[in-house]
Amino acid sequence: MQPTTQARKSLHIRQFLAIGGGQAIENFDWMIYGLVAAYIGPQFFPGQGPVQSTLNALAIFGVAFAARPLGAVIFGPVADRIGRKPMMLWSVGAMSLFSFLMGVMPTADTLGIWAAVLLVSLRLLQGMSIGVEQPIMASYGLEIAPKGKEAWYAGLLQLCSNVGVLLASLIAFFSALFLGDTGMENGGWRIPFIAGGIIGFGVLWLRRNLPETVDVEKTQHRSSREVLRAVRANPLAVLAVILVVGGTQVLNYGWNSGVPSTARAVFGESGTLIFGLTSLLTVVLMIMTPVVGKLADHFGMGRTFVWTRLLSIPCAFVLLLYANPGVAAFVMAMAGGAVILPFALSFFNAISASLVPAGHRVTAIGIGYSLGVACFGGTASYLLVWLNSKNLYWVFPVYIALILLLGVLLYKATVKRTGIHDAVYSTAEPHRYSQAEHAAKSQST
Repeated sequence: MQPTTQARKSLHIRQFLAIGGGQAIENFDWMIYGLVAAYIGPQFFPGQGPVQSTLNALAIFGVAFAARPLGAVIFGPVADRIGRKPMMLWSVGAMSLFSFLMGVMPTADTLGIWAAVLLVSLRLLQGMSIGVEQPIMASYGLEIAPKGKEAWYAGLLQLCSNVGVLLASLIAFFSALFLGDTGMENGGWRIPFIAGGIIGFGVLWLRRNLPETVDVEKTQHRSSREVLRAVRANPLAVLAVILVVGGTQVLNYGWNSGVPSTARAVFGESGTLIFGLTSLLTVVLMIMTPVVGKLADHFGMGRTFVWTRLLSIPCAFVLLLYANPGVAAFVMAMAGGAVILPFALSFFNAISASLVPAGHRVTAIGIGYSLGVACFGGTASYLLVWLNSKNLYWVFPVYIALILLLGVLLYKATVKRTGIHDAVYSTAEPHRYSQAEHAAKSQST
């Protein structure tokens, strides 16, 4: 008996929620730390002043990114060998557990310096789990997307990422609204971490029925060493992914974490105002990312990527508007992010995935993504706050411009040398490609 159209539609919705839910919880767990860093700092680094304790907390935010390449190297080959689904279940489960533990852990008042050690340990473990979640989503999204609508589907998944950021911002906003800054410092910061853990376990339950997108019978016989050898044979693509991701994340973390942290720690703005505007920015991103994905499919992902990155370079200098405290300047700086970020975030995952053959896609993207986020995204918030405290705010947009330009140049060099790799034949949807297309794609990977 064939399933009805309504039943198939319901199945596709559940699959999308399971896939996109991982994107949402990853961004929720990761971004909430940056949003409440100004409240966390004094709890784990007491007696150092608001700016220095916030910088210490943001340093842990950056250090945790160092674990992401390790997670990609360890777990990426597993996803390329035994399939995407097992690692998708592991990664979201681990992220949720470590988020929950951060919400209930003791502070320096109880453990002294060991509280900071425990915080670093949990962030590093969470970094390892996220180190494989994002590349799996980039790969799986390209492989399961409707043919010819890869950028649009990537935009929908990015919308889910923005849902996670929005949810983090809203929970932080309402916590600050009802508890006040004093209440947030006295334990209110725990609420978002606990909520993230609970939501993540719900996503884990949804993922249990996801289809596999690789032929495990053919891939499981390879060793992890063979997968890593294939990655090493394609260094230009990995380097391109690093800069594509780096340009995206320095913009993302600069606006979503760095600017709010600067507003709170350096300029002393109200937490309610900061979280409210951060939430509004996320709503704009949610609306625009699928639209930008549609445009990219129409004009071509590669062409759209190159031109939007180049046009983002002058727009990055809008950050200079917030070199001094003031509500109007903060609003204008965040408005600039509303213009730049949709084009930066909508389909960069599909662009990255298209640079690597499917046989070692998760591993290569995982290494490139982790290094790109660690080197550029993980340091963005700290760098922005530090530069502002030294009256060198103007350096940050120059830094952004250089990363964006290098990313475009490396992308074009990689495409010229190795071409573009589309999704391969999917065992979940065998009707998507003809046998000729399947044969051609198998030979290319």
